Amino acid sequence: MDTIKGRGVIVTGARQLASGLNFPECLRWRTDGLWFADQYAGTICRLDESGGITVVATVPGRPGGLGWTPDGVLLAVSMEHRTVMTVAQDGRLSPYADLAPFIGDLANDMLVDAQGRAYIGNYGFDYEHGEEPAPTRLIRVDPDRSVHFEEPWMLFPNGMALVDRGHRLVTAETFGDRLTVCAVGPDGNLVSPELLAELPAGSGPDGIAVDSANRVWVACAFTSRAVAVTLDGTIDAEIELPGEGIYCCEVGGADHRTLFLAIAPLDESLAAREPHGRIISVPL
Repeated sequence: MDTIKGRGVIVTGARQLASGLNFPECLRWRTDGLWFADQYAGTICRLDESGGITVVATVPGRPGGLGWTPDGVLLAVSMEHRTVMTVAQDGRLSPYADLAPFIGDLANDMLVDAQGRAYIGNYGFDYEHGEEPAPTRLIRVDPDRSVHFEEPWMLFPNGMALVDRGHRLVTAETFGDRLTVCAVGPDGNLVSPELLAELPAGSGPDGIAVDSANRVWVACAFTSRAVAVTLDGTIDAEIELPGEGIYCCEVGGADHRTLFLAIAPLDESLAAREPHGRIISVPL
């Protein structure tokens, strides 16, 4: 793959890095490569620069968000079991935090900040059985493993990213079609929620990431697009892959100038059955 049609331009240099995946999600760049959860395969994987994939761990109940504590311990969400687990280097899992008393549906994506505080999203309703969207709240797990509700109510809080040197947290509200930004208080609590950007109806903002220009890249899962949003709420770049679901994005690479996109069929039931998922990279 050499080119992708973007907003008024042709994005050159796009490469397919991996294929034969079920549902790649929760992309995370580390110095040793791109980590991700292949959700319907039940695995956490690492993709190296040569395109090799290493299965790091198998997570029961479908892996969700990933993140690392300040001392380098990998944390992973089990979506169906509504737990956060630690993942040892040999792939063994250990309980870290039980989210079940706080949420009734699937846990989802996660961001771990520089202090080791984990923010976890959740569905808030039974999406997979057709319930109507209902507001819910983010969960925060502190380094002492205490679990807290955050105050802002959101519609399917999903991907998260820190901006302004970690002083504000942006959350994609998948069924709100918006990005919401909150100030991060001294104890990690989220305060003063504001609308950062309203996206076109039906966008389904999912995973997000911040580039070196301080733009928030948003995977708009339901419209086959990834867009870059400036911190004043303006969409100033767009990549479209018609007919495919773009579920997550990450900015990384040695110079932090590569955009990674996780792609899978828009029909998630097909993604669960057959490995059509892939990961591509686009130079920024």
